[in-house]
Amino acid sequence: MRRIFNTLRFPDVVTLLNALCGFGAIIATQNGMLHLSCILILMAAIADGLDGSLARHMGGSEIGGTLDSLADVISFGVAPASIIFSYMSGYFMLIAVCFYLICGILRLARFNISKPDSAFFKGLPITAGGITVASIILVGQGYLQSIAMAAGCIILGTLMVSSIPYIKIRSKKRTLPLTLIFAISIVSYFLDPALTSIATIPLMLAMILYIISPVIIKNMGKDIHEHNKKHN
Repeated sequence: MRRIFNTLRFPDVVTLLNALCGFGAIIATQNGMLHLSCILILMAAIADGLDGSLARHMGGSEIGGTLDSLADVISFGVAPASIIFSYMSGYFMLIAVCFYLICGILRLARFNISKPDSAFFKGLPITAGGITVASIILVGQGYLQSIAMAAGCIILGTLMVSSIPYIKIRSKKRTLPLTLIFAISIVSYFLDPALTSIATIPLMLAMILYIISPVIIKNMGKDIHEHNKKHN
């Protein structure tokens, strides 16, 4: 036992916090604390972003990559699927959340054997999928329809296993505003849970923008190309 603990580095400890937040979200869901379960997914996402940054600066362990994927399955695969199904049950919803979970697992398996790309992810990251689910439920609880949630699960699952390139958000110009948006949502819950739905709207909009970002980037590329052709 001591040997495996000796292989861990500080970034791995943060990864384990990610997994614990995901597990906590599942427990909160079972106890009817829907908002808390979604907030724990957001906290897991912060840990997921932090462990990668720490690993790049401090160096990771030999099990760090595998550990990260296992934690992500819990926090952004199993936990969101559990939340959705506890919120809206039914056979069609069960199929939809199973599809989301399977696609998330396949997405992580493909990522683990793919050659690293410094600029883009291949397919929507499962972390983004989990954040999207959590933010939509926080904002829209009481207004969401089961057919819309099921369709959302299928869309997110399809995007995860797709080959669509999604930009990696690592520069401080992008990560700092996003961190602030996360902080507003999380802090609002502990100050006054009634404010959480409103406070999470910026995060939900940011996630929707990220999901459609490949289309925006592609259109911008076309516009630049056409502009260059006219002036050459």
